[in-house]
This record gives sequence, structure tokens and C-alpha cells, in this order.
Amino acid sequence: MTAIDDVTITGDGSQNAFGNTVSRDLVLNQLSFVRARPSMVLSRGEIDDRAAGYVPARNHDVIMNVLQRDRIVALAGPAGAGVTTTAIAALRELRPRLPIRLFSTGEDDVEEISGAEHGYLIRAADEEESRLRSCLEAVRTSGGFLLVVGTEAEQRRFAGFLPAIRVQPPPADAVYRRRLERLGLGGTHWPDWPRAVELLKEASPGDARRLADLVTEIGIPREVERAYLGWKEELRGWFTEHRELRDQSLFIAAATIAPADETSVYGAALSLARELGIRIEGGGLVWCPSPGLLGLLGAEREDGRLVFRRPGYAASVLRHVWDDYPLARGDLLSWLSSLPTDGVVVLDPGLRRKLVEVFADLAAEHGAVEKIVRMAEAWAGNGEADLAYVALARTCLHPLVGGRVRRMLYEWSRLRYAPQTLKLTVARVCEVLGETHVTIALTRLKHLVTHGNEQVRDEVLDVARALAGIHPREVAAAAAEWCRTAPRLRAEQDGLRRAQAGLWLLLDLLPGGPAHGGPYPRDVLDWIGYFARGGGERLRPVALEAALEMARHHRGAVLGAALAWAGNADGRPYGEAMPRAELATSLFLRLAAERDADGLAVTLTGPAAVRPAVCAPAWCVAVAAETGKATVGDAFLDVAGLWLDTAVARPGLRPGIVRLFATAAGGDPAHRSLLVDLVRGWADARRDRRDVRDDVLMELLMPEWRRLLLVLWVSLRRMLAGGG
Repeated sequence: MTAIDDVTITGDGSQNAFGNTVSRDLVLNQLSFVRARPSMVLSRGEIDDRAAGYVPARNHDVIMNVLQRDRIVALAGPAGAGVTTTAIAALRELRPRLPIRLFSTGEDDVEEISGAEHGYLIRAADEEESRLRSCLEAVRTSGGFLLVVGTEAEQRRFAGFLPAIRVQPPPADAVYRRRLERLGLGGTHWPDWPRAVELLKEASPGDARRLADLVTEIGIPREVERAYLGWKEELRGWFTEHRELRDQSLFIAAATIAPADETSVYGAALSLARELGIRIEGGGLVWCPSPGLLGLLGAEREDGRLVFRRPGYAASVLRHVWDDYPLARGDLLSWLSSLPTDGVVVLDPGLRRKLVEVFADLAAEHGAVEKIVRMAEAWAGNGEADLAYVALARTCLHPLVGGRVRRMLYEWSRLRYAPQTLKLTVARVCEVLGETHVTIALTRLKHLVTHGNEQVRDEVLDVARALAGIHPREVAAAAAEWCRTAPRLRAEQDGLRRAQAGLWLLLDLLPGGPAHGGPYPRDVLDWIGYFARGGGERLRPVALEAALEMARHHRGAVLGAALAWAGNADGRPYGEAMPRAELATSLFLRLAAERDADGLAVTLTGPAAVRPAVCAPAWCVAVAAETGKATVGDAFLDVAGLWLDTAVARPGLRPGIVRLFATAAGGDPAHRSLLVDLVRGWADARRDRRDVRDDVLMELLMPEWRRLLLVLWVSLRRMLAGGG
């Protein structure tokens, strides 16, 4: 399930030499779960589905009038009353093309509420008065719309400045029929099923949707009814008939982990009995024998595993016990959280994850957030990254506990010495979180990459790339923000990690271009130049590495930027040591060293060739570096030789290259001496290089009388050679 890899520890004294990474299959599994839960996400598809299936609330017109007049409305109603759906439908009716998004003032930046008209949905349970007041003012200023949704108790805190309208839900049977139409069953007998009217008396719209979904899933009237009612009569009858605690614990365990093999069922039952304090004498001999197990539980055997055929029956067992035996709730949560790592009970990885799913869902529904985060931290710290991930991924968007789980993710992301597996787990949870709250997820990723090692950085970048496939503009903006803030961090190593991640992420987004939410090449070059100019010694290598990577696909743009930076970009004379000019020249020399198919300087001969004179600023800095006034790397001699070879092979380029060397030397005696020695050593005694050597020496040789003497001698020799 988890892959354990060696980790290179750098910088912050990271804690572990090993790190567990959550498998991609598990990530996809949790993403599918979240997308299937309307209460957790608000994607465009979910908005469209809710609006299309909406049956107007009985006071819908009142809500519309207030929304149109005030642009800000609070809607209240119990869970399942369709408060959020009513809010979405009202916004859609008022502005059919209006972008709608979930918003949290505690985790989203209120400054984002500006510019284009938007519709915002806020959960009252997540808010506090001062933040909500600021949000209301921002929405009014922006000209957008805002609806605060929640129960009457949750809305009561804001009644002084935002009185809530109580949603009067439509008849449940009307919602049921509308849902069936959406599911393609409008022309069947199900919309007029007599039993549906009785079942939905005093039911909520949420109950009506659930009944319609069960109709689609099961399709057998009696089974649909029992599943809708949670099998209450059957389960109460079973527990009344089987009062032996061992039998009850066996039944609860089997229903919770099914489908599972018999050994796992007995082991889980033993674990539950210990948790409940049931005294077991005789060990495995006291339980119901295997031949009678199926009859006791009302189960069947399939491929060696116990299964419960009746739809929803197994899932209803634990909820029945939770509802009817409130004093056992703490023991049930402790059992569910301890069983996946129980040393006595051997469970396969899939079953262990399923138990954590049941634990997380049950704990979230009943507000046990402390239990969730405590167990997730313990699992991650003990190398059980997959279990920690499941617990956090299934609860980070939950309407009741999601805000507090997200807050804990934030605290962990900022904790420099958090366990390695916890950091990696938080990074992967951000992929689930980011599909709905992308800015919140990117904030946590920023802190993780700032305080993490190389493995954490790679995990963060993987998650950010995945989020860029859904929210490219937001990810690009976050990457730019990482770059902007990196030099300001007190710890240089923190700045290095953040800058590197920001640049790499921008480079990943570059191929898509602005049309797909990515940056322009010039934007990325601006950030590289930003680090080159003011990033200090630690950040300049990051800028150089990013520029070379970018040059693989945008060579012309990178070369142009390097030449501009190497020139008078910082307002100082050529050759003077300047941070950006030095880095630009290092970059230029790396590019100038590249060869074409004939082994010549591709900078001068390739498809995007430049004139030699354009490269003079970079050569000025490079020559200065060789005399000890700057630092640009050790490629100078090789590049100079390559360009001189190009002058030999391409006579048309020779005058420009010769003049380039003369410009680079200028009037500095040390520079001239350096290039004279270089050219002489390059030419050696080879006759094919003599003419280029002489051309350069006639420009640079000192003192003046020696240069003039060489000019006369070369001119005479060439004249005689031409006459001959």
C-alpha cells in the first residue's frame, strides 16, 4: 500500500530517513468519494445538478425579492431542508451565468472578493462575526451576491446585522418525483409508488432525494423501503432475540468489516469485546462455531468471505448501535480507530482502510474532530500514511468538522519538525482539499515546501501539478507568490526551497500558456531575473537552473533575456561586477557552449542565431570574470575556443567575432593580455587557425608599436600570398 523510499536529508535537519508516500490509487479513491458527496464539493456539475433538480421552496419568491434587493441573504433551515440548493437555485435564476463558489472567511482571503461579479456561498457554522461583517462589506463593494446558509442555531449569532430567512421546504414527495425524473425514471411506476407518499410524510427534501437514489440503486419496493428506514425493525428484532454480548459483538464486527473472511470477523469481534469490557473466557472456543455463523448473522458466503446481501443492511448495523446505545459511542470510535493497527488481528490493507473510512465518517458526523486529528497524527507518525490520509481526506471538507480539520492541516504544514510521513500525508490531502478550496490547499502546500526536504518538495509539486489541471490560474498565481515572498524569509534555506518550488511550478505551467491559465514566458523570465538581481548567493543558482530548464523549449527568449541582463540592465558600466549581470553571463556561457550538427556555436549558426555584436555585454562580463572581478563559472575558455572555431569555419561570421573579442577586451591591459594569450594558445601552430589568430591580435596586441608592426607584417604576407 505504501512505498518506502530513501530520502536525502537537507537543510532543516528533517526527522526521518524514511518517508511513506500514499499511493496514487488511494488518492483517486478518495477524490471519487469526495466528488460523490454533494455536501463537500461545489463543482460546476454539482451546481448544475442542484439547480436542474430544484423544486422551489414555498417562500422562494420572498427569497428572490430579498436577494435581488439586498444582494446578501442568510437562509436557515434544518439539515436536509435544501437550504444550500435553494441558495444555488436563487443565484442561478437571478444570474444564469454567474460563477458560484464556496467561500470561508477564515481560510479564504477576503481581498479576493473584487472585480468581476460572483456569487458566494458561506456556511454559517464556519464563521465568526467580525470576519463575516468584513466579508459582507467586500461583497457589497464588488457588486456580487452572497448567501449565508446554515441552521437557525448557527445563524442566530449574526441576527443583529444579518437576519435569516427560514427556508420553507417544498413537499418531499415533489422532490422525490423531480429526482426520479433527473435519474431517468420519470416514465416508470416509481413516481406514483403509493408507499413513497407514506414514507415521505414529514420528511425533508434530503430524505426524498435519498429515497429516489435508493429506488435507482435497488429497484425492489420492499427492499427500498427497508433500506430507507435503516432496517430498524429487523435490527431491533435481531438484538432483542440475541441478547448474548458475544453474539452482538460478533454481529457488529461482521457488519462493519464485511465483506471479510471468517478469521478477520472473529478477530474483529474479539477486539470489540475487549474494547467494550466484555469478559471472554475460553478464547476462540466461546464464539459461535463457524458452521452456524452464517445463520446467526443472516449473511452469505462468497469467494471465502462473509457478505450481507440486503442493500444497506450491513452499514445500518453500526448506526443502529450508535443511535440506540449512546454510552457505547466512545468505545465504538476507539475500537474502529485501534482495529486497523491491532497487532492480534491481521487484516488486509483494503480492509484496514475501510475501517478507517467507517471511523472517519462516523466521527465526522458526530463532531469528534479531536479524535480524528489525534488518530491521523498517530498513524502518520508510526508510518501508517495510508490510514492517516484516508481519515483526513474524508473529513477535510465535511460540513461539520471540515473547518477544524483544515485548521489542523495548516498547523502541521507550518511545523518545521513534523514527522516526515505526516508532511507527505498533508501534501496528498491537499489534492482532495484543493479541488474545492484551491487557495486554502495552496497555502498549506507553500508552508510544506518551505519547511520540508526534497521528498516533501517533490510531493508538493506533484499535488500542485494535479491541481493545475483543474485550477491553472490559481496555481500559477500561487507559484508567482511563492517566488515573490521567497527572498523575504529569514532562513535562507527556507527561501531557497520556496523559490525553487515556485519556479519549477511556473515552468511546468509554461507549455499551456496564458490560454490555459499558465504564465507567459516573459513572466517566468521576470521571476528568474528577480532572483538574479536580489536573491542573494543562495537563490542565484536556483535562477540559473530554472533558466537552463526553460531554455530547452524557449531558447531564444532565455538568450535574449540573458543578453539584456548582462548589458547595462542594472545601470552600471560593462564589466563591473553586478549580481544579475554575473548570473546572466553564466547563463549565456552555458547557452553559448551548445553546438550545432557541424560542431559550431549554435548561438551564431542555428535557426534563432544572433549577431556576434549583440553578445558583447555578456563577453565583457565574462572577460572581467577571468581577471578576477566577477564570478561566472569555468566555461569561458571552452566557449571562447568554440567561437573562434566558428570564425574559422564560417568566414562570413569572422569579422563580427573578431570585433566581439576586441569589444570585450576594451582598453583594459589585463583584458587584452588575457585574450591575446587565449588566442595564441588556441591557434598553436595550426595553419588553418592563423588568419583568425592574426585578425584578433591585430585588434588587441600591446604596446601599440607591436600591434602596428603585426598589422604591416600580416598585410604584407597576405598580399604576397594573394599575388602568388
